[in-house]
Amino acid sequence: MPTAVDPEHRRYRAYTGFVTTPRYFDDSPQQFLDVAPSGTGVLQRVLHVPDYQYNLDDRADNFELLEEAAVCLAQSHCQVIGQVGSNWVHCQGGTGPEEIAAFCDRLSDAIGARFLMAGHCLVEGLRAVDARTITIANSYYRPDWSAGINGYLQAAGFEILWAGDLIDQGLVADHEEKLAIEAATLWDYPNHLMVSATVMAHENAPDADAIVQTGAGFRMLGVIDTVEGMTGKPVVASDAALYWAMLKELGLPATPGHGALLSGLT
Repeated sequence: MPTAVDPEHRRYRAYTGFVTTPRYFDDSPQQFLDVAPSGTGVLQRVLHVPDYQYNLDDRADNFELLEEAAVCLAQSHCQVIGQVGSNWVHCQGGTGPEEIAAFCDRLSDAIGARFLMAGHCLVEGLRAVDARTITIANSYYRPDWSAGINGYLQAAGFEILWAGDLIDQGLVADHEEKLAIEAATLWDYPNHLMVSATVMAHENAPDADAIVQTGAGFRMLGVIDTVEGMTGKPVVASDAALYWAMLKELGLPATPGHGALLSGLT
């Protein structure tokens, strides 16, 4: 007689996947487990782009790799797949929120798993906290990265009251200092810069409904509560917004202590 096995038996309560940026030690899967409930499983697939230089053209030229990675993760039983890196939503130049939402829907239907892009999760997260006006900490972003994601947020209907990066804020001297920090930390900016950048963004537009932080090199999850306590405004950050959207798709709550957006999950 064959051994009887409950078809509902699974090691994990949820199966998730991440598509991550080439040549970047992206700890999003590990960080996600800090906010996901116990029993969540995770896989990661790093995009392979030889000689990747972090330029928007590199992303536009390899946009189809997102689909290839999503297919692989879906075939590995992931139910929800999150793509890390906000700038992929606008890297092709002509893609706005409606086009990216449609792309994610089509790909999700094709692979049988929900596919989410970090840049568009910023839009959905801002809508969830009822924000209409925003102030943006573009952090370590290069000028074309900032222009692209800020334009994407404007196209989604948000009014930008202020936006700037670390150089605009006087927190680093120039682009060379950004490069030095990135080399020393493997693109893992220190907490004091993350807190200062987002608090200063609020101070430059204190009437804004929400503070936006645009890049995954600022790993905001651990400091969002601090910033919200200092400013009294919700923070919608690239990392936390993606995790929020993934958990929301799974119908799972977030562990406490990670800001207003994630605390809204029940």
